[in-house]
Amino acid sequence: MRKVAIILAVILRFAGCSESLPLYESELRPVLIQGAMKVETDILISALAESHDYTIGHWRYVAGKIGGYPVVVSVTRCGVMNASASTALAIETFKPCAVINQGTAGGHDPALHIRDIVIASDCFNASAWKALKSAKGKGVDYRNINLIDVNFYDEYENGEEITFLPSDGKLKASALAVKDKYTAGKIIEGRMASYDTWENRVDNILFFHEKFGSSCEEMETFPAAKVCRIYGVPFLGVRIISNSAPNGEEYIPETGHECQAFVIEIVKDYVKEMNK
Repeated sequence: MRKVAIILAVILRFAGCSESLPLYESELRPVLIQGAMKVETDILISALAESHDYTIGHWRYVAGKIGGYPVVVSVTRCGVMNASASTALAIETFKPCAVINQGTAGGHDPALHIRDIVIASDCFNASAWKALKSAKGKGVDYRNINLIDVNFYDEYENGEEITFLPSDGKLKASALAVKDKYTAGKIIEGRMASYDTWENRVDNILFFHEKFGSSCEEMETFPAAKVCRIYGVPFLGVRIISNSAPNGEEYIPETGHECQAFVIEIVKDYVKEMNK
Protein backbone atom coordinates (compact mmCIF):
# COMPACT_ATOMS: atom_id res chain seq x y z
CA MET A 1 0.00 0.00 0.00
CA ARG A 2 3.01 2.30 -0.49
CA LYS A 3 1.14 4.02 -3.33
CA VAL A 4 -1.64 5.07 -0.92
CA ALA A 5 0.93 6.51 1.49
CA ILE A 6 2.63 8.49 -1.29
CA ILE A 7 -0.68 9.87 -2.56
CA LEU A 8 -1.67 11.00 0.93
CA ALA A 9 1.68 12.70 1.48
CA VAL A 10 1.35 14.60 -1.80
CA ILE A 11 -2.22 15.71 -1.07
CA LEU A 12 -1.27 16.81 2.44
CA ARG A 13 1.59 18.88 1.05
CA PHE A 14 -0.55 20.71 -1.50
CA ALA A 15 -3.46 21.07 0.93
CA GLY A 16 -1.20 22.89 3.37
CA CYS A 17 -1.48 20.20 6.04
CA SER A 18 1.11 18.74 8.35
CA GLU A 19 3.11 15.88 6.85
CA SER A 20 3.61 14.46 10.35
CA LEU A 21 0.14 12.89 10.29
CA PRO A 22 0.14 9.07 10.35
CA LEU A 23 0.04 7.66 6.81
CA TYR A 24 -2.95 5.52 5.93
CA GLU A 25 -2.09 1.91 5.18
CA SER A 26 -4.55 -0.94 4.68
CA GLU A 27 -4.32 -4.23 2.81
CA LEU A 28 -8.10 -4.12 2.32
CA ARG A 29 -9.87 -1.24 0.62
CA PRO A 30 -12.05 0.49 3.24
CA VAL A 31 -15.73 1.37 3.16
CA LEU A 32 -16.07 5.18 3.19
CA ILE A 33 -19.04 6.55 5.16
CA GLN A 34 -19.87 10.23 4.73
CA GLY A 35 -21.80 12.67 6.88
CA ALA A 36 -21.87 16.45 6.73
CA MET A 37 -22.07 17.37 10.42
CA LYS A 38 -21.14 16.16 13.90
CA VAL A 39 -24.68 14.90 14.50
CA GLU A 40 -24.32 12.81 11.33
CA THR A 41 -20.88 11.34 12.11
CA ASP A 42 -20.27 11.22 15.88
CA ILE A 43 -21.79 7.74 16.42
CA LEU A 44 -19.82 6.35 13.49
CA ILE A 45 -16.55 7.83 14.72
CA SER A 46 -17.11 6.50 18.23
CA ALA A 47 -17.74 3.02 16.76
CA LEU A 48 -14.31 2.90 15.10
CA ALA A 49 -11.60 0.73 16.62
CA GLU A 50 -7.92 1.62 16.14
CA SER A 51 -8.89 5.05 14.84
CA HIS A 52 -6.64 7.74 13.38
CA ASP A 53 -7.62 11.31 12.46
CA TYR A 54 -6.64 12.92 9.16
CA THR A 55 -7.22 16.49 8.01
CA ILE A 56 -6.89 17.22 4.30
CA GLY A 57 -7.61 20.83 3.40
CA HIS A 58 -10.43 21.63 5.82
CA TRP A 59 -12.04 18.17 5.65
CA ARG A 60 -11.78 15.61 8.43
CA TYR A 61 -11.42 11.87 7.90
CA VAL A 62 -11.28 9.29 10.67
CA ALA A 63 -9.94 5.85 9.72
CA GLY A 64 -10.43 2.73 11.79
CA LYS A 65 -12.30 -0.55 11.83
CA ILE A 66 -15.87 -1.67 12.38
CA GLY A 67 -16.32 -5.39 13.00
CA GLY A 68 -12.66 -5.86 12.10
CA TYR A 69 -13.03 -4.34 8.61
CA PRO A 70 -11.43 -1.02 7.61
CA VAL A 71 -13.81 1.95 7.52
CA VAL A 72 -13.13 5.64 6.94
CA VAL A 73 -15.63 8.20 8.24
CA SER A 74 -15.61 11.41 6.22
CA VAL A 75 -16.96 14.64 7.73
CA THR A 76 -17.76 16.35 4.43
CA ARG A 77 -19.27 19.57 5.84
CA CYS A 78 -22.51 20.82 4.31
CA GLY A 79 -23.26 21.53 0.69
CA VAL A 80 -22.56 20.50 -2.87
CA MET A 81 -19.03 21.94 -3.09
CA ASN A 82 -17.89 20.35 0.16
CA ALA A 83 -19.35 16.96 -0.77
CA SER A 84 -17.69 16.99 -4.21
CA ALA A 85 -14.25 18.03 -2.98
CA SER A 86 -14.15 15.79 0.08
CA THR A 87 -15.33 12.77 -1.93
CA ALA A 88 -12.64 13.22 -4.58
CA LEU A 89 -9.93 13.62 -1.91
CA ALA A 90 -11.19 10.55 -0.06
CA ILE A 91 -11.18 8.37 -3.17
CA GLU A 92 -7.71 9.50 -4.21
CA THR A 93 -6.34 9.05 -0.69
CA PHE A 94 -8.08 6.04 0.85
CA LYS A 95 -9.13 4.06 -2.28
CA PRO A 96 -12.49 2.94 -0.83
CA CYS A 97 -14.27 -0.15 -2.15
CA ALA A 98 -17.62 1.57 -1.61
CA VAL A 99 -19.05 4.90 -0.48
CA ILE A 100 -22.17 5.46 1.64
CA ASN A 101 -23.40 9.03 1.97
CA GLN A 102 -25.81 9.29 4.89
CA GLY A 103 -27.42 11.77 7.25
CA THR A 104 -30.55 13.84 7.73
CA ALA A 105 -32.99 15.11 5.11
CA GLY A 106 -36.15 17.12 4.69
CA GLY A 107 -39.19 15.17 3.61
CA HIS A 108 -40.80 15.78 0.20
CA ASP A 109 -43.21 12.85 0.21
CA PRO A 110 -46.16 13.56 2.55
CA ALA A 111 -46.28 9.84 3.32
CA LEU A 112 -42.90 10.13 5.06
CA HIS A 113 -42.51 11.35 8.64
CA ILE A 114 -39.67 12.12 11.01
CA ARG A 115 -37.46 9.05 11.64
CA ASP A 116 -38.48 7.29 8.41
CA ILE A 117 -35.42 6.31 6.37
CA VAL A 118 -34.97 6.59 2.61
CA ILE A 119 -32.64 4.18 0.81
CA ALA A 120 -31.75 5.90 -2.45
CA SER A 121 -32.97 4.12 -5.53
CA ASP A 122 -31.36 7.08 -7.29
CA CYS A 123 -30.64 10.79 -6.85
CA PHE A 124 -30.60 13.96 -8.92
CA ASN A 125 -29.30 17.51 -8.96
CA ALA A 126 -32.37 19.56 -8.09
CA SER A 127 -30.56 22.83 -8.84
CA ALA A 128 -29.63 21.80 -12.40
CA TRP A 129 -32.53 22.79 -14.61
CA LYS A 130 -33.35 24.86 -17.66
CA ALA A 131 -36.22 27.33 -17.40
CA LEU A 132 -38.67 27.50 -20.27
CA LYS A 133 -38.95 30.89 -21.98
CA SER A 134 -41.32 33.55 -20.72
CA ALA A 135 -41.61 37.21 -21.69
CA LYS A 136 -41.00 40.23 -19.47
CA GLY A 137 -43.97 40.93 -17.24
CA LYS A 138 -45.26 37.34 -17.36
CA GLY A 139 -44.12 36.63 -13.81
CA VAL A 140 -41.87 33.91 -12.41
CA ASP A 141 -43.16 30.34 -12.45
CA TYR A 142 -40.70 27.97 -10.81
CA ARG A 143 -42.66 25.01 -12.16
CA ASN A 144 -41.74 25.92 -15.73
CA ILE A 145 -38.49 23.92 -15.80
CA ASN A 146 -36.86 20.82 -17.24
CA LEU A 147 -34.06 19.01 -15.43
CA ILE A 148 -30.58 19.09 -16.95
CA ASP A 149 -28.99 15.68 -17.40
CA VAL A 150 -26.16 14.43 -15.18
CA ASN A 151 -23.42 14.89 -17.79
CA PHE A 152 -24.48 18.32 -19.07
CA TYR A 153 -21.36 19.99 -17.68
CA ASP A 154 -18.94 17.27 -18.85
CA GLU A 155 -17.96 17.75 -22.47
CA TYR A 156 -16.24 14.36 -22.65
CA GLU A 157 -19.53 12.59 -21.80
CA ASN A 158 -21.90 14.52 -24.04
CA GLY A 159 -23.15 11.38 -25.75
CA GLU A 160 -24.79 9.96 -22.62
CA GLU A 161 -27.88 11.58 -21.14
CA ILE A 162 -28.83 10.54 -17.60
CA THR A 163 -31.09 12.53 -15.30
CA PHE A 164 -31.04 10.30 -12.22
CA LEU A 165 -27.96 8.52 -10.84
CA PRO A 166 -28.81 5.02 -9.54
CA SER A 167 -27.40 3.53 -6.34
CA ASP A 168 -25.22 0.44 -6.43
CA GLY A 169 -27.30 -2.74 -6.39
CA LYS A 170 -25.19 -4.67 -3.88
CA LEU A 171 -25.06 -1.79 -1.41
CA LYS A 172 -28.79 -1.28 -1.73
CA ALA A 173 -29.37 -5.01 -1.21
CA SER A 174 -27.40 -4.88 2.05
CA ALA A 175 -29.47 -1.90 3.23
CA LEU A 176 -32.71 -3.72 2.51
CA ALA A 177 -31.40 -6.95 4.07
CA VAL A 178 -31.03 -5.28 7.48
CA LYS A 179 -34.10 -3.03 7.39
CA ASP A 180 -35.88 -5.11 10.05
CA LYS A 181 -33.18 -4.05 12.52
CA TYR A 182 -34.49 -0.49 12.33
CA THR A 183 -37.63 0.05 14.44
CA ALA A 184 -37.88 3.84 14.93
CA GLY A 185 -39.73 4.35 11.62
CA LYS A 186 -40.33 2.78 8.24
CA ILE A 187 -37.75 2.24 5.51
CA ILE A 188 -38.45 2.84 1.84
CA GLU A 189 -36.57 3.02 -1.43
CA GLY A 190 -36.86 6.54 -2.81
CA ARG A 191 -35.36 9.33 -4.89
CA MET A 192 -33.13 11.98 -3.33
CA ALA A 193 -33.04 15.61 -4.50
CA SER A 194 -29.73 17.38 -3.78
CA TYR A 195 -29.15 21.13 -3.85
CA ASP A 196 -27.70 23.95 -1.75
CA THR A 197 -31.17 24.89 -0.55
CA TRP A 198 -33.31 24.42 2.53
CA GLU A 199 -36.78 24.54 1.00
CA ASN A 200 -39.71 25.47 3.25
CA ARG A 201 -42.26 26.40 0.58
CA VAL A 202 -44.65 23.49 0.69
CA ASP A 203 -46.04 24.03 -2.82
CA ASN A 204 -42.52 23.96 -4.28
CA ILE A 205 -41.67 20.82 -2.29
CA LEU A 206 -44.79 19.09 -3.55
CA PHE A 207 -44.02 20.20 -7.11
CA PHE A 208 -40.64 18.44 -6.99
CA HIS A 209 -42.21 15.37 -5.41
CA GLU A 210 -45.05 15.16 -7.92
CA LYS A 211 -43.12 16.06 -11.08
CA PHE A 212 -39.72 14.48 -10.39
CA GLY A 213 -40.58 11.84 -7.79
CA SER A 214 -38.38 13.18 -4.97
CA SER A 215 -38.81 11.55 -1.58
CA CYS A 216 -36.56 13.95 0.31
CA GLU A 217 -34.06 16.78 -0.07
CA GLU A 218 -30.51 17.24 1.21
CA MET A 219 -27.24 18.79 0.05
CA GLU A 220 -24.63 16.08 -0.48
CA THR A 221 -25.93 12.86 -2.03
CA PHE A 222 -25.88 13.75 -5.73
CA PRO A 223 -22.45 15.45 -5.79
CA ALA A 224 -20.89 12.52 -3.92
CA ALA A 225 -22.64 10.07 -6.26
CA LYS A 226 -21.40 11.95 -9.34
CA VAL A 227 -17.79 11.87 -8.15
CA CYS A 228 -18.12 8.14 -7.38
CA ARG A 229 -19.50 7.58 -10.88
CA ILE A 230 -16.47 9.31 -12.39
CA TYR A 231 -14.12 7.08 -10.36
CA GLY A 232 -16.19 3.91 -10.77
CA VAL A 233 -16.74 3.43 -7.03
CA PRO A 234 -20.01 1.80 -5.82
CA PHE A 235 -22.25 4.34 -4.08
CA LEU A 236 -25.35 4.39 -1.87
CA GLY A 237 -27.36 7.23 -0.34
CA VAL A 238 -29.13 6.72 3.01
CA ARG A 239 -31.16 9.51 4.62
CA ILE A 240 -33.37 9.80 7.66
CA ILE A 241 -36.24 12.28 7.62
CA SER A 242 -35.38 14.95 10.19
CA ASN A 243 -38.16 17.39 9.25
CA SER A 244 -41.17 17.50 6.97
CA ALA A 245 -42.62 20.81 5.81
CA PRO A 246 -45.57 19.11 4.07
CA ASN A 247 -46.53 17.55 7.41
CA GLY A 248 -45.60 20.55 9.58
CA GLU A 249 -42.91 18.53 11.40
CA GLU A 250 -39.99 20.62 12.68
CA TYR A 251 -36.31 19.75 12.40
CA ILE A 252 -34.92 17.22 14.90
CA PRO A 253 -31.14 17.00 14.29
CA GLU A 254 -30.66 14.07 16.68
CA THR A 255 -32.35 11.79 14.15
CA GLY A 256 -28.88 11.67 12.61
CA HIS A 257 -27.83 9.34 15.43
CA GLU A 258 -30.45 6.77 14.46
CA CYS A 259 -29.38 6.92 10.83
CA GLN A 260 -25.75 6.28 11.73
CA ALA A 261 -26.65 3.24 13.83
CA PHE A 262 -28.57 1.81 10.87
CA VAL A 263 -25.70 2.48 8.48
CA ILE A 264 -23.36 0.49 10.72
CA GLU A 265 -25.65 -2.50 10.19
CA ILE A 266 -25.53 -1.93 6.41
CA VAL A 267 -21.74 -1.94 6.46
CA LYS A 268 -21.59 -5.16 8.47
CA ASP A 269 -23.90 -6.91 6.01
CA TYR A 270 -22.04 -5.54 2.98
CA VAL A 271 -18.70 -6.75 4.34
CA LYS A 272 -20.20 -10.16 5.14
CA GLU A 273 -21.49 -10.47 1.57
CA MET A 274 -18.09 -9.42 0.16
CA ASN A 275 -16.39 -12.16 2.17
CA LYS A 276 -18.63 -14.97 0.91
